[in-house]
Amino acid sequence: MPATEFIETVAINIPEHLSANEFLSLAREGMVEERQLRQFALAEFQSQEAEFTSYGLLLSRYPHEVPAGFFSFVVHELVQARHRMVTSLAPALGMSPDEMRRAPRLEPVRRFTEFISWVALHAGAAEAALVARTDFTLWCNSCAVLTDVLSETEHVPEAAVEYVSAYRENPPEVADGVLQVIDHGRARHEPDEWIARSAVRVEPALRAWWRAVAASG
Repeated sequence: MPATEFIETVAINIPEHLSANEFLSLAREGMVEERQLRQFALAEFQSQEAEFTSYGLLLSRYPHEVPAGFFSFVVHELVQARHRMVTSLAPALGMSPDEMRRAPRLEPVRRFTEFISWVALHAGAAEAALVARTDFTLWCNSCAVLTDVLSETEHVPEAAVEYVSAYRENPPEVADGVLQVIDHGRARHEPDEWIARSAVRVEPALRAWWRAVAASG
């Protein structure tokens, strides 16, 4: 069974995911205002907190150069996004990172962070890498469309457009690099039936995340 078949098992439906994105729907209707952008920034900030620790833990759990290289790249991408958040997006929206750290989480955001934390503690290297690949694929495709919509929307700060636009491309280090990690995990007897079990949970988790961000505004 080639590694690509595990990606196919997850069966990501990008058009369906985009059509279900309630934040994107609001943006297309010209109804995204600063309060929705602030909630997006907060939920993203809070999710990053869990992802930092989770992928850092995976890096320590799997120090072999194949999974370690993959997870270290993911951590680097997250750190870059955090810098963009605290130096550009948050200030443009009048938000303080210290206050964002103390703010309560929306329930779907909490569930997403708990899911990522579970993966960090329990998943095999291939399983965790496929979660990251699925997350990046859905997120980057959503942000690519959202960038185009927000850039045509009045009263959206340029910092918000630039922040989302930075996610337009799914990096090949993740999109393609996952295949090497899957082969690595299987070579070390990671069960085939475990490899896609968490990745299939990413799409509904992100769908709920976007819905909560749109509704909370």
